Amino acid sequence: MRLSNRLTLCSGIRPERLPRRAFLLRAGLGLLCGLGLGRDACQPVWGQSGRVGDSPVPYLSLTVIAQVPTPEAPPTRLTTTDLTLYDAGVEQVIESIEPDPSAATIVFLADNSATFQVEVGDMEQKARSLIRELFTGDRLMLVGYAKAPEILCDLTDDAAQLVAGAKLFRKSSVPHLYDALLAVTEDVFRPATTVSKRVIVLLSDGYDESSQTSFDAALAALQSADVVVYALQAPDRTYGAPRAKRLGPKPAEALRRLTEETGGRSFKLDETQAAAVLTDEVRRRWFRLRYRPQGVNSTTARRLFLVAASEQVVLRTKKSQPPASTILK
Repeated sequence: MRLSNRLTLCSGIRPERLPRRAFLLRAGLGLLCGLGLGRDACQPVWGQSGRVGDSPVPYLSLTVIAQVPTPEAPPTRLTTTDLTLYDAGVEQVIESIEPDPSAATIVFLADNSATFQVEVGDMEQKARSLIRELFTGDRLMLVGYAKAPEILCDLTDDAAQLVAGAKLFRKSSVPHLYDALLAVTEDVFRPATTVSKRVIVLLSDGYDESSQTSFDAALAALQSADVVVYALQAPDRTYGAPRAKRLGPKPAEALRRLTEETGGRSFKLDETQAAAVLTDEVRRRWFRLRYRPQGVNSTTARRLFLVAASEQVVLRTKKSQPPASTILK
């Protein structure tokens, strides 16, 4: 069931400018207080390589998304025989693959920088499109970022509050994209140990200017906290200009990696059904895979590779498993 389309606007709200750590007080704690979802099978856990005499290796949990052509496609059914998983090049025994019926926690994160090639009115419309597609139980936060992230509407399922917050996008300064991604990951999602479905809907062209956080650090944080990134891809303001390696990848490449390497996907800005497709995936196409890692070193980052038995099924999951010391506890 979706939220009502009849929304009442509220006024007099000002965006709140927050440093990264202040997010925890305003957003992260509210998330913990407002949700009570079970995470028994969804809690990421880890262990050593399973040598003889060691205690049993704990299960690891992965989000798996079954991509379908349209939201009208029938529900996807998966069993452990429908896919093969490689962790660090070693084939793993999949214990279970089950649908994840829980509600989602979503952050709509929009570039508010002065040179971003999307007008504030269009930002509002993209946010409202997402609000209209939310399902009962889903909670959404609206955040704009330039030099620092600003909470335009705190995490809520109240459509009226969200629509009011969507009117507060404004353009200024330069985009610290990587800093904003780290702030949302660390201060909204990481404390929320009861939340299974963690989503960032990123309205951006992928351009970052002078973040203190590196691209690799932001991506590793997303993967370790099991956050899936969907992108609404705006035109590249740099037109593919060369970029120093220390500054991170080119904008288009940054968006590609942020989405593909977290299990998400990108949509062109003019795709009118983007919000419907991504919310349908989150509600009906997400699965929870469990396995005991064998023959791997949990103290280093490992590549993950998931293969479907059928060529007609497209499965997505994050591309890398960060070291155990960085995984959400």
